[in-house]
Amino acid sequence: MHNLIETAKQQVDQAELYWNRAHTISVRYENGRLQQIAENDLSSVALRIIDGGKMGSTFAVSPDQPGLIEQAKAAAAHGDPATFSFAPAAEYPSVDGYDPATGRLTSDELVALAESALEAIRSRRSDLSLLADAELEHRELAIETTEGAKGSFETSDISLSFGAPIKGAGMGVYKWRGAVSPFARPDELIDEFIEWYGWTEKISTPSTGRLPVIFAPDAAFLYLLPLWAGIEGSAIEKKTSPLVDRIGEQILSERLTIIDDPTAPGELGARPFDDEGVPCQRRALIENGILNGYLLDRRTASALGQTSTGNAVKRELFGSGTETKPNPWPIRITIDPGETSYRKLIDDLDEGLLIYYGMGFHSGNYPQGQFAVQAIGFHIKGGDVVGRLDKTMVSANIYEDFRRIRAVSAERGPSLAFLNSTTPYVLVDSLQVAGA
Repeated sequence: MHNLIETAKQQVDQAELYWNRAHTISVRYENGRLQQIAENDLSSVALRIIDGGKMGSTFAVSPDQPGLIEQAKAAAAHGDPATFSFAPAAEYPSVDGYDPATGRLTSDELVALAESALEAIRSRRSDLSLLADAELEHRELAIETTEGAKGSFETSDISLSFGAPIKGAGMGVYKWRGAVSPFARPDELIDEFIEWYGWTEKISTPSTGRLPVIFAPDAAFLYLLPLWAGIEGSAIEKKTSPLVDRIGEQILSERLTIIDDPTAPGELGARPFDDEGVPCQRRALIENGILNGYLLDRRTASALGQTSTGNAVKRELFGSGTETKPNPWPIRITIDPGETSYRKLIDDLDEGLLIYYGMGFHSGNYPQGQFAVQAIGFHIKGGDVVGRLDKTMVSANIYEDFRRIRAVSAERGPSLAFLNSTTPYVLVDSLQVAGA
């Protein structure tokens, strides 16, 4: 037991120690040239206490910093009433998300990985203003409570991203790969980038009205975030979600099975417990379109008379970090693949859209399952990609439109925003499309 928790037992009703340490290296290229190499060792601590029935917290670099309990007690004097207890002792699943080989990588090796990718692109498209980032992180997280929870784990990850802005468009095409272990230059991803960038060199305006839309894995956040907003515990507690009391009902297409799997071995984001020290578990949130359950942390679980699902994460929609309070959040989302290649999804469309990003998501009514964005992607006509979209809006309500999914691809890839997810290409039968 850490001395801070031992001391807290004598001074407050309950305490929870969260200690995150990370070693990071990042390499950044702009306009094809090396701009920055940064290497950092970071440590951050959050101490939450319950004292006199109220919640208080404080933050520091190390748990050995003097005065933390006193600072948290001072905060608790003006804090909110404590409506839950900190996590008790528990057995944690065995999760392997760390490779020592990643931790041994140097900045020179990250430079070599990025340079190799850039050179492969330059040999075919010397006209592009290329951006690239290569990063690694070795992280150690420890959580301990006066109620008996005690756990620690290590993770490693290495990532490479590259791309280029589209000339005169104010947007770009970018590709990303991440893994627990070191990997070689991703030539198939470079091939895909070259092809997609070539599709941007013509502008094509789709018909106005309802059209089929393919969501690339990069754009999965457009429908997964509204789903998160519907199944996270605070929305259920406040009864602001359209999914209150709908467990066991069909809410999406039977083609969609959406799983939160934090315990998958060797995968990015895998972990044995959440940011409150509650064991993580593999759960099918949506199974063949049927809602199976909600995402709960200890506070929302207590409010609903249930138990935490191990989904407390120190992040919010547009922020994260040690000083962020835990919230119910999907940890590692996967969507089961289908059997059709994504290229056949394109081939079979008389007219439609392939979307890989959407601008303006934050302005939509996503807590009710609705989004309206400027679509970033491509126009498909006669089974061919005929150009990039410009000033094209797409709107949807996932609880209506995503009940009609035509196909799901066999290929899967990562989402690039907001969520740690691995998803297929998803072809929705029709969405509302409007152009300028």
